[in-house]
Amino acid sequence: MDAYIASLEQMQSWFFTLAEEKQFFLPKKTEGVNYRFEPLDNTQPLDFSHYRPTILPPVKNLFPDGEVLFTYRKDQQGHYHFNQNKTIDAQILAGVRACDLKAIHLMDQVFSEGIQDSHYLQRRENTALIAFNCLTPCDDHCFCEAAQSLDFQTGADIFVTAIEQQWLLEVLSEQGQQLVQTLQAETCAEHQELKQQVVAGRPKPFGRQFVTSLQRLSKIVHEQDANAIYHQYAERCFSCGTCNLVCPTCYCFDTRDELALDGQSGQKARHWDACLNPGFAEVAGGHNFRAQSADRQRHRIRRKFDYLQQRFDDTFCTGCGRCGRQCTTGIDIFDIVNDVCQSFENSQQISSAQEHD
Repeated sequence: MDAYIASLEQMQSWFFTLAEEKQFFLPKKTEGVNYRFEPLDNTQPLDFSHYRPTILPPVKNLFPDGEVLFTYRKDQQGHYHFNQNKTIDAQILAGVRACDLKAIHLMDQVFSEGIQDSHYLQRRENTALIAFNCLTPCDDHCFCEAAQSLDFQTGADIFVTAIEQQWLLEVLSEQGQQLVQTLQAETCAEHQELKQQVVAGRPKPFGRQFVTSLQRLSKIVHEQDANAIYHQYAERCFSCGTCNLVCPTCYCFDTRDELALDGQSGQKARHWDACLNPGFAEVAGGHNFRAQSADRQRHRIRRKFDYLQQRFDDTFCTGCGRCGRQCTTGIDIFDIVNDVCQSFENSQQISSAQEHD
């Protein structure tokens, strides 16, 4: 595949051209310091020099809240007719960072397993991804290197790296090759060398680091009950579910029948759900399998670093830092797993010391 070197002006012109052909989303600063993936506004000059993670990850564009699964109506004979809307417009998500790129890759696996989710997969098939390399930590919350997502490129159609005042674009797919047809920029033969030089200049370590390796961390989370630690964090948890809703690898949902006022038609839609909500694990009869906040905290940690790790052979935390960034009381999954691991290591040291006495 080809690679190109483009100036900011060439990137802007190219993006505006692509936006004329398809829906084009790019991180945009909203009120305060927050960013969201918004349709490209060609009245505003683009600025790629500053980046802060969006509140909602780009995977939510593939798995939107309130998505209508099908509509239905009843005719005069009392028969129901169902219609599934299969028209999904093509879209481009630009400015996707490696942590979110990995999350999309994980969701591709989730929604392809077993009975495939046609709604997600159709939208994914009609979505092109222009990913951007991270050369400095986006803020104090990120731990993408520790979560092994910093250099993730799988699934990107084009991967962009800043090279001084220019931009290196690597084409990684046939769809990416189609996208660059309107790019007015020179090809770059030495793109691998240029990229390696820039990446070598990253801060070391890059972002926050776990107290142990990711592989050992998953083993500890699997083996340790860590009741005291989960209760410690549960004491200040409001069980609002914000951490779930902003997480790029949380995909639980509920479905609702929404009946029209005429009583003859309606629709079934799915809405995001959150395992930190008090009623998430409640079943018919009123029994709640995780009625206590500490139980829900444990479930969340084990789901990211244990249950899904075993199922898909990959950790389901990408180190984006959104949960800690958005939590009202500052509860951060990074802090929880570090405390669990540190508690385990301390207990191991105590046991070892007692054996030698």
